[in-house]
Amino acid sequence: MSDFCSNNTEVISDSNYAANYQTPTRRSCLPNSGTGFSTNHISTNGIINVEALQTHINGLISANETTPPNIQEADIVTNPAKVFAEKSALLRTNITSEYCFYYKRYTYILQQILTTAATSTNLSSNGDYNTKKSKTVEINSKLNQILQILQGLINARITTLKNYYGENTGVNKLNDDLNATRSNLLEHSRLMKKSSMEHDAKSAMVDYSVEKNSSSRNLMAIYGFMNIVAAGLIFYLYRNAKSQ
Repeated sequence: MSDFCSNNTEVISDSNYAANYQTPTRRSCLPNSGTGFSTNHISTNGIINVEALQTHINGLISANETTPPNIQEADIVTNPAKVFAEKSALLRTNITSEYCFYYKRYTYILQQILTTAATSTNLSSNGDYNTKKSKTVEINSKLNQILQILQGLINARITTLKNYYGENTGVNKLNDDLNATRSNLLEHSRLMKKSSMEHDAKSAMVDYSVEKNSSSRNLMAIYGFMNIVAAGLIFYLYRNAKSQ
């Protein structure tokens, strides 16, 4: 899911990582002015209540006028199907932009808190670390909610397209990709909320260092062997040339 965010060249720093997507000129796809669904509408494993999600999606479709065209509209709009497709595409583009907005920030602060957790001590009194960890959990939830909204819109489109193209609409793979990304986000959230996260990060860093050192030793052994072979080959060529 990060592939379509490759064009987002925004530079993230400590001064803007906590920014919200919704502004006077930019509207979030999330409810409550972009803060997301209320906690009583989200289960402990991050799943939005079905009714709350469907109500919100219906509102998005209505607000963006992306309901499928009907026969009566043909008398008013020259090409209602084209208008429907364009508005639907614009809605998906806006949602994708918001996802990438938060994804860039998520990767920035996730890397920071993991590095801090693996290398620092007395994290309980580290205010900057705790603030960033809390913000990481918040953005993780927003990304998870955005993906569920996008899936809901895709499923609504599938229902419409099935009437025209049958079961295989070509969007099933996208749904699979969305599910895989959501699973990763939920796993991240679970790990960040574990009390042993800092200890796990330190252990992972130690394992990485050991593996890296082992790889370095193996490379040095290979280079040493190659040097011996090269020296032997040079000596052989020298002896051979001298004998001639």
